[in-house]
Amino acid sequence: MVASEIRANARKALAGKWGKSALLTLVYAIIVFVINFVCRLIPVVGGIILFVISTPISYGLIVSFMKLKRDEDVNYTDFLNFGFSSFAKVWGVFGNIILKMILPICLIVIFIILLVVSLGGSLASAIIAESSGGVAGFGFLAFISVIGYVVSLIYVIVKGFLYSLSYYILNDNPDMTGKEVVEMSEKLMRGNRWRFFWLSLTFIGWSILAGITMGIGMLWLMPYIMVAFICFYEDLAGKATETNTVTETKTEE
Repeated sequence: MVASEIRANARKALAGKWGKSALLTLVYAIIVFVINFVCRLIPVVGGIILFVISTPISYGLIVSFMKLKRDEDVNYTDFLNFGFSSFAKVWGVFGNIILKMILPICLIVIFIILLVVSLGGSLASAIIAESSGGVAGFGFLAFISVIGYVVSLIYVIVKGFLYSLSYYILNDNPDMTGKEVVEMSEKLMRGNRWRFFWLSLTFIGWSILAGITMGIGMLWLMPYIMVAFICFYEDLAGKATETNTVTETKTEE
């Protein structure tokens, strides 16, 4: 399906549910705000706690909208239960995503360090040595570092798209290991990253309009986006299932 068809399916799935989805988004936003506020009152430890629980809570919201889209019963605070009941599995998936992303992440860190060193070296050369050669040398290093950082950042984003479906897959396949979930996401997204990127871009106009409403419009836009992503995932997962079925049938014959 193209982006317009996916958005149309999302609107169809939300028909008669816009009020509930907006209220669910509001409850989520309030609870997350309170958790953030409380955690920030606790130095160091609060930040660690916030980091540890934020991913499961986000996963819980995905599960809630998947159930809402599929006409299953879901309450407004169920995302907390969904997230924390799958706490270990969620972090297992997250850990495997990080392992897959280790190279681009390391490249970003390396170029940031080089940039800091080059800027510091340029400043030291200008103040202490008063050497134009030293400044030029560190300036060239800074230029290379900036280019390398930008390229590495693009690499992170492009590679990260491969694992965009991991938590949708986890919800539908709770018996899978974190590694299997991430590998399945990678398999589904091969050749489909541009489609997902374009689908995301199509919501920019709506996001601007939501911003004009002081963010109130996000109560309806966020469910729209999330359900559209679910439709995108189901489209790819359905095609993969059909392909596997055909392959198995031919093999048996």
